[in-house]
Amino acid sequence: MKLSKFFKSAAIVAAASLTMAQTAIAQSTILVVDQARVLRDSAAGKHVKRQIESIGKQMETEIKSQVTPLTGERDRLVAELKNISVDALKTRPDLQQRAKSLQEKGQKSQVEAAYKQRELQITEQKAIMKINKELEAILEALVKERNADIILDRSLVIYGGKTADVTDTVISRLNGKIQSVTVVRERLPRKAAGQ
Repeated sequence: MKLSKFFKSAAIVAAASLTMAQTAIAQSTILVVDQARVLRDSAAGKHVKRQIESIGKQMETEIKSQVTPLTGERDRLVAELKNISVDALKTRPDLQQRAKSLQEKGQKSQVEAAYKQRELQITEQKAIMKINKELEAILEALVKERNADIILDRSLVIYGGKTADVTDTVISRLNGKIQSVTVVRERLPRKAAGQ
């Protein structure tokens, strides 16, 4: 008997909590912002995108200038090795050394490409942080103006009324505050071989 009273009490408490939570949500003012669209459509977001693309192309050029000679060297080595038997190769330490050197250079090139990719990601993150700093002030002002309790990203909302979505207002205000963001290419320190 005592156990069934406990379950009844627990069920009543759960039902009361659920009702109170629904009431609280129903009374809350919720705003919705599409952050991806803000970054895509705002002047500052477009400016950052152009600069990141430019830095990315510069990095690609740097990597190509490093890889192109390796490709030529590899092709020459492959051509030389084509007509050499395994036994004959054993008597040619110069070719073995060239192959080993080429492999090491290729690995270094891959490591450098990975560094550049990470540098580009960090560069973009830091630029977006500058936009987000301005965005934070805009969102705080909107919360006060509309007496809102919660702001959700559009990606988390299945349905929201037109009055809840403040993305256009955010983009307009952000454009009024900043048109561009200086993007500084980040450079990571390189580790010396063997470290």
